[in-house]
Amino acid sequence: MFLNHICYRKVVDVLFALWELFPVALFQWCCNTELHHYGDYVDPNETTIIVMNHRTRVDWNYVWIALYHATQKPYKNVECICKGKFIDKPPDVKSDILDVMARGKSKIKFVLKDEIKSIPGMGWIMQLNYFLYVKRNWQEDQVNMSQFVDYYKRLRYQQRVVLFPEGTDLSDDNKRKSQKYALSKKLPNYEYVLHPRTTGWAVLCSRMRSAGLVSVYDVTVAYDTPAQTELDLLRGNLPKHVHFHFKRHPIEDLPCEEDELRIWLQDRWKEKNISLERFHREGTFIDFVSKNPPKKNESKSLHMAKLAYCSEDT
Repeated sequence: MFLNHICYRKVVDVLFALWELFPVALFQWCCNTELHHYGDYVDPNETTIIVMNHRTRVDWNYVWIALYHATQKPYKNVECICKGKFIDKPPDVKSDILDVMARGKSKIKFVLKDEIKSIPGMGWIMQLNYFLYVKRNWQEDQVNMSQFVDYYKRLRYQQRVVLFPEGTDLSDDNKRKSQKYALSKKLPNYEYVLHPRTTGWAVLCSRMRSAGLVSVYDVTVAYDTPAQTELDLLRGNLPKHVHFHFKRHPIEDLPCEEDELRIWLQDRWKEKNISLERFHREGTFIDFVSKNPPKKNESKSLHMAKLAYCSEDT
């Protein structure tokens, strides 16, 4: 190709990020849903892995919204207490003009099932944005994973990789399968999460470490009344409150060996189940006292997205 790969990557990522501002803007404009953000600021300019529980089939719709707000600077008169210390601004970071345009939403890469890339329109766009697709065939997946990491390493390009280690959503059927698996392996029985698949996570983390991985975010999502499937969204069965808990782990705090990384993830999921159990009892994540109501803090990029939507709608 005669294109500059770095320039191409930035332009495509920013165009995709600006396109994804629409669900953020529409969420705040049209849906009667409040987003609650707890925990740590997400630095938009560091290479990181985001591991998250997969509560519903439509978590991805709210992940865009949560990550958008988690990467924005806290506003005045907004309570934000993380790790017991008052945070009045995030770390100073330098952004290029393209990432500033996208307001921290560019460079997000999802790990997705391979069949998703064949969905007309949406799947093709995600291929263009170079997401990581897995077939659950380890021989092929580890090759794709290596190519994915090496590509961004060659470009010296920071990205935020979003991984759902459970591999599927917390439906009743999937929960029964997970509990049956736990029984066969003599593992704890979880009520609010599925047991994570640890092999892909461990290899991805290990290989990204050599490509400049800076941190891992353990993210927990909870809903008051979850919309379990896309059909629920179409029927207007939306949650009133969506809660996201962000916990940052510097890469130096994680083990280096893949076997130990698997154990590390299993420990996080054990903590996550306990945290969600407490959430469903008390209605909040109380280990971090931080709440950023996005409806009161709309940036210029959201207003532009709304304006664009109105112009298209007319």
